[in-house]
Amino acid sequence: MDRQGASVSQVDASGRITLREHHLDEIEGLLTLTQGFDQNILGFTEAQWKEFSKLFADDGEDLDPDLDDLKLLFLGNVTDVEIDDRGRLKIPEHLRDWAGLKPGTSRARVLFIGSRFEIWDEVRYQSYMAGRAAELKQAARERRRSRAGGEAEAEGK
Repeated sequence: MDRQGASVSQVDASGRITLREHHLDEIEGLLTLTQGFDQNILGFTEAQWKEFSKLFADDGEDLDPDLDDLKLLFLGNVTDVEIDDRGRLKIPEHLRDWAGLKPGTSRARVLFIGSRFEIWDEVRYQSYMAGRAAELKQAARERRRSRAGGEAEAEGK
């Protein structure tokens, strides 16, 4: 799975979106959906979900409230969704509500970013990224400066 990219799909009256062919090439008929941190929906193929869910394996910490809350967010809301022969998948109501996707009116942005798919309400995505763009630009500058400083130190040794 190395093809990344985005598409936008109308959320139809029954809460379905249509995946584009370049996304369908990555999926074998089933997608595991759950909530994301940013009121978006995360989607995983079977192999991706297997890898992602390892993050929540119990490590003997029975009373770790942060791990419990992560499990509530991700594992407590997981749903397997079949993709029909037209490339459509129905997003369950609890996930549509979480992501602000309204049947018949919303447009969903579907992104494949390598380790997962993300599904966003188009308006929410645009707003989120507009707010994050300046922060991300600054973080990239700081990383470049840090790398350049580290390279200079390595050359001086």
